[in-house]
Amino acid sequence: MREEKRMYELDCAGVIPGCARVIRADTESEVFSRAVMQARRMGYDRLPAAMLDRFRENMTEVSERSIQAAG
Repeated sequence: MREEKRMYELDCAGVIPGCARVIRADTESEVFSRAVMQARRMGYDRLPAAMLDRFRENMTEVSERSIQAAG
């Protein structure tokens, strides 16, 4: 039996104003890095500490199977 792959995701809605993207990656640090890049693309040169905290708070661990079922 194959072990189910785990991933991490962050739904940017409500975290980065105006963003509707869901960021997924294999590690929490990669999701965090991508979220920072997304915020910069959306005009945030300096990210408030509260936004960085929300990145961490709103990141969730998901299974690959649940992602495929939703997509």
